[in-house]
Amino acid sequence: MGLAARARLSPGVEGEDYDLVHCNHFFLMPVARRLARDRAPILLDTHDLQARQFALINERMPWLRPRVSYEDMLAQEVEAMRGADLLLHLNALEAEEFRALLPQKRHALLYPPTPPAPTGPGGPDIVIVSSNNTANVESLIWFLREVVPRAPGVKVKIAGSVAEGVRARAGALYAAHRDWFLGRVEDPGAIYARARLALLPTVGGTGLSIKTVEAMSSGLPLIATPQALRGMDAEALSLPGVTVAESAEAFAAALIQAAAAPHPSDSTRASSAARAYYESRFSLAAYRTGLETLAEATLSAAF
Repeated sequence: MGLAARARLSPGVEGEDYDLVHCNHFFLMPVARRLARDRAPILLDTHDLQARQFALINERMPWLRPRVSYEDMLAQEVEAMRGADLLLHLNALEAEEFRALLPQKRHALLYPPTPPAPTGPGGPDIVIVSSNNTANVESLIWFLREVVPRAPGVKVKIAGSVAEGVRARAGALYAAHRDWFLGRVEDPGAIYARARLALLPTVGGTGLSIKTVEAMSSGLPLIATPQALRGMDAEALSLPGVTVAESAEAFAAALIQAAAAPHPSDSTRASSAARAYYESRFSLAAYRTGLETLAEATLSAAF
């Protein structure tokens, strides 16, 4: 925030008269308030609770003592948000927390737009797409250790940089499944395009899972842990074609059953409940409609 407060803006930007300011992070609220001039309303994207994100980072670096406590960071974050007229929350769990922290403010849930994955042409693959972060690595290790031995004969393709993390954290486990790992891929969408089933064996992490949104957009049948659907509304837990497994045993049983099922057609994937859920909440069209509606309501209340 200090850098934003001292930022020099071009005369053309700072001299403009704005009706509405959309700020994409509380770090930039000093700039937003300068542009609003105590007249234009401010919409603020809250993202995840940033104080928590910094606290999690600090936990992974025990050799560096944080100079600021979680409570101090949270207080700074909340204070900056008081200057916004409407807080836009990007997932359902964080929306509840921010409403409790700032009950006097206006709040709205507006999921971020996520590019869709292809819904075909389909293929024989059972896939996991995942990047290399702590929660993803822990989740994949859990899947390989706890689920895979309970689903003999099933083979999975694992795409993404998560391979590097698994190799570093669980070398023997990585070596035992070396031929499953594709490593980094240029186009994750192509992985979904050639698949028949997507797996989301998530056991950690915070905020909305973008890889879950991408998998939903592909229209593939999904097997997911409840944690994979975090940040979404209750409907996500009961979508046809999405099997929610709360244990390794349940995940393995669902995997064996799904592996024996017929491959879904392009049309089945395009019209699936998961794809419809994605379109209604996470598509660019849904985001634009939601943002326009909220902006119009905020302008009407201000003027």
